[in-house]
Amino acid sequence: MSRRLSRAALALVITPTLAVPGFAVPASAAEADQTTINILGITDFHGHISQTKGRDGSVAEIGANALSCYIDNERAANPNTSFVSAGDNIGGSAFESSILQDKPTIEVLNAMGLDASAVGNHELDKGWNDLNGRVGVHGDKLAKFPYLSANMQGADIAPTTIVERDGVRIAYVGAITDTTNTLVSPAGIPGITFSEPIAAVNAQAAALKNDGKADVVIGLVHEGVEPTGFTKDVDAVIAGHTHKQRNEPGQPPVVQPGNYGNALADIDVVYDKADKKVVSVTTANHTAAEMAAACGDKANPEVARIVSAAKQAAEAEGQKVVATLSNDFYRGSNATGGSGSNRGTESTLNSLLADATLESVNAGTDLNAEIGVMNAGGVRADLEKGDVTFSEAYAVQPFNNTLATVDITGAEFTKVLEQQWRESNGGRPTLILGLSKNVQYSYDPTAPIGSKVTAVYVNGQPIDPAKTYRVAGSTFLLNEGDGYTGFNTASGANTIRDTGIVDVDAFNQYLAANGDVQPRTNQTSVGVTFRKGDATVAATELPGGQKITVDLSSLSYTTPGEPQAKTATVEFGTPQAGVGNAGDAVKWTEPVSAPVDNTITDNNNETGQARLEATVPAGATLMRVRTDNGTDFEMPIKVTGGTGEGGGNGGNNPGGGTGSTGSTGGINWDVIGSSQSPDQARQTVWNLLFGGALSAIAALGLFTWARDHGFLPAWLQRMIQR
Repeated sequence: MSRRLSRAALALVITPTLAVPGFAVPASAAEADQTTINILGITDFHGHISQTKGRDGSVAEIGANALSCYIDNERAANPNTSFVSAGDNIGGSAFESSILQDKPTIEVLNAMGLDASAVGNHELDKGWNDLNGRVGVHGDKLAKFPYLSANMQGADIAPTTIVERDGVRIAYVGAITDTTNTLVSPAGIPGITFSEPIAAVNAQAAALKNDGKADVVIGLVHEGVEPTGFTKDVDAVIAGHTHKQRNEPGQPPVVQPGNYGNALADIDVVYDKADKKVVSVTTANHTAAEMAAACGDKANPEVARIVSAAKQAAEAEGQKVVATLSNDFYRGSNATGGSGSNRGTESTLNSLLADATLESVNAGTDLNAEIGVMNAGGVRADLEKGDVTFSEAYAVQPFNNTLATVDITGAEFTKVLEQQWRESNGGRPTLILGLSKNVQYSYDPTAPIGSKVTAVYVNGQPIDPAKTYRVAGSTFLLNEGDGYTGFNTASGANTIRDTGIVDVDAFNQYLAANGDVQPRTNQTSVGVTFRKGDATVAATELPGGQKITVDLSSLSYTTPGEPQAKTATVEFGTPQAGVGNAGDAVKWTEPVSAPVDNTITDNNNETGQARLEATVPAGATLMRVRTDNGTDFEMPIKVTGGTGEGGGNGGNNPGGGTGSTGSTGGINWDVIGSSQSPDQARQTVWNLLFGGALSAIAALGLFTWARDHGFLPAWLQRMIQR
């Protein structure tokens, strides 16, 4: 630990001088009975055995080589060092580990001398039989260290293990998140249940100390726990699961060393062997950059050999065919750039990944997600038809993310969609999400950022702003990756569930099972702008009975070989009263069509544009947009007013024409047709005709009475007599 040189001074501070009448015991005598135990810990390593660097060039993930060097240095400085893990050593792993069934990672941990590990939910990704039968939980199979869990019922696994350093017995108590049953396939853990982890650790700690079996108790808890809730029998906790780096003071202190080897937990326990008590506990995290600076390229020789061999074997495994595809799938393109140059548009590949994400999460867990999402920045290569090798599939999304879910409301999901448009984003003003095929939405490209989305549909129904929807995506995206902070909302906070399913593994399985999958021809999003003259008009303020301009966009994909629309149509729908259930029947106007301009619009979603002129019926509540490449979208509208230029699109409405009259005494058919529903119009006409007939009868009676009583003019009397 970096505090090595200050330990003597620290001991002097915390160890009081003992005084009795006539005799003084110096502090150094008390120190002679004290020993410092150094506990190093990792969590959520996920097979990241290779070192990686961030965009600024600094070391982001330490890798097994430098990590082994740092641990060896710590042991050299203090032989009373123990190395442990809070779980998720394997599962959701990096390519060179996952392609080899995580054998390199287990071998690396063996070579580093790992003393114990909690079971993490990812250790169960392939089921209990794989963990117990192949990896081993008792230190007698592939793993030469014990896996621990005090809160797994129905599994043959130890809750604790004890190691000794300088005569001090250190008990490690393992525990796993009690949400594991929702994070892994139920078929892989039959008969196994998971209880609350803190209570399980407390119970084991009390038994260990009451029975005199342990001097120090350290919890290895695969959950993002806080110090509150633990009893005084627990001296310190290494936490995990949530991929956060933190160091929480308290009783006991809780330290969590992030994930992927981006930090190493360091706990110093000063123990008085004479008094048989813990004198002090201090905790810290060493960052990957700090460890890399201390070790450079140095490595434990055995660890270096394992990592090198794994990389060579992974390269060979990468040439194996994982699927055979019947179609090509591409990323978005700019006009002068190749596929992948435009992240601001829909693409067939990003849509495919969103579908695969949703299906994989629901097939591998019982989380029952409703929406699949994928960020365009995570899609780094195209997929071409024919045989697809593992390395080719891996190149599509090479970040080794795992799939997860988050629970957010419909209103919050709409805000996520709004975050696709950015004020300034390094030349990328738009980052369009890939969405599962059960989601569609419309937007107004001319509206201000934050107010563009006009309608969202999930499973064919308008999104419910108050309803909670479960969204499946990568851990990167759901944890605010690419600036999508909307996933981490009041509703979404603390609801992220990491399934442990590696994105590339899930994608490979999806492709293998769906080799004939077709590119999505339709567009998930449709741009719609209404205009009256030179002014834009909101979809909720369309002038009834008047001709407007409808500008459509986002009707086509951008890369050659992807589906493109040639013709677009719009039509307006009016609910029909008295037909079926209320609102069930809709009468549509004749479609108005226009050609689609497929000029590529760089870095945004507007490729595929059409301009149409149409008259909006006064009673319309829907507008339908269709293209010849499969887009079919209905969006709600609201019409104001009811008079104007005449009904119908293109003058096709029967009886149309401004102010047209007929033999019914001046009935304005245009007004009737444009301001009322058909049933209302028929009733109005009947009232007029009936009223006219009554008036005629009354006039005839009055005429007869006037004639019989001599009230008619003489000239009219002579005409009647003739």
